Formats: sequence, C-alpha cells, structure tokens
Amino acid sequence: MRVRSPWVWNAFVLAVVLGFAVLEGLALADPEGLSLSQWYVDIAQAWPPIKTLLGIVIGILICHFGWWWVPRQMRERCATCGREVLKNPHGG
Repeated sequence: MRVRSPWVWNAFVLAVVLGFAVLEGLALADPEGLSLSQWYVDIAQAWPPIKTLLGIVIGILICHFGWWWVPRQMRERCATCGREVLKNPHGG
C-alpha cells in the first residue's frame, strides 16, 4: 500500500492531536485522573533511563523532520533508487 496523498498524514496527525486532547481533558476533569505529565513522572521514577531514551528519540525525529534544509546544490539523484540523496563529497 502506498501513501500518495498528504491528507492521510494530515488526518493521522489530527487524530493524534484530538486523541491527546480528549485523554488530557478527561484526566484533568477527574481529580484522580492520570495526565500525560503525571504518567511521565511515574515512568521516570520507576525507570530513570527513559528520560535519556526519550531525548534520543526526540533528537532523531528532529533531525529526520528537519532534513529538508539541505540545499539543492548538495543533493543529487541516486542512480539505484532515484531518490534525492546527499552528494558524496569524495566523488563516486
């Protein structure tokens, strides 16, 4: 299955945002509700390395989604797959 329409991703992001809003709203409406921040505090107390792992994951996602900044002069078409890739500074 191929995803060719940006609307699929738009719908996915919208669903995530709405799901977060609903769950957070329900948690805040209930005095004993579990919000995302309280869940994170509980997990971090139980297993402290989660902070580092989440930091790494967030850093990777920032690099992944920020990859568009590479100027056109530094890109070329891959002969094998046809996608745009970084030019090899050493040639070849």
